[in-house]
Amino acid sequence: MKNIPHLAMIVGIAFLASSLQTVNAAGRRIENVQPKVNLVGSPEIMASVRGAQPKKQRIAGPGEPAPVWLEFETDFDTADEFPELTMKCSVMLQLGKGIKLVEGEVTLVDVAKGKDRHAVMYIAPKTLNKLSENKPFTMTMVRAILVELSAQGELIGANFKGSPGITADAFTQGKDKLDKVTDAMLNKSQTPFGPLFWDYYEAIKPSSR
Repeated sequence: MKNIPHLAMIVGIAFLASSLQTVNAAGRRIENVQPKVNLVGSPEIMASVRGAQPKKQRIAGPGEPAPVWLEFETDFDTADEFPELTMKCSVMLQLGKGIKLVEGEVTLVDVAKGKDRHAVMYIAPKTLNKLSENKPFTMTMVRAILVELSAQGELIGANFKGSPGITADAFTQGKDKLDKVTDAMLNKSQTPFGPLFWDYYEAIKPSSR
């Protein structure tokens, strides 16, 4: 288990698990895919820039939700090695009377064969505030999550976890009808968590931008 220093809050959520059938491409496969969702505080990283004035941490104003990140972590085992592996997350959020489907993906590189592989994505505090219309975000708003792992465009591992009453079949058949948000998820290197846990998470393919 990784050590997580300087996080203000970690809140877990328990789902009812339902495994999805996966496709094995030429014998390659991903096993034991386990999605996890947490609310985490921003890491406290001490750094200084020569000639710059120290910056104070911003404090949330009256009525403003505390700055927390929504973290999507996936654990998995590999029965082969993969030069590239794409992880896609589809998360259903119930925000008041409305439901949104938040989607994002990250490409992992040089994934070795073995157990206890890990990947992660995040939704930033300001994006969470926007999605929840500046109301405090709680884990009860997360209704379901589907994680899919693909190599060369072929699905080779997946898992779905949903709240009571939400099945994998209903989610996969109905998710295309939901209001989608496709620009909210960030990979680890796009967040202040980027410098942390390099020996824990799989490496991310550098952006071509």
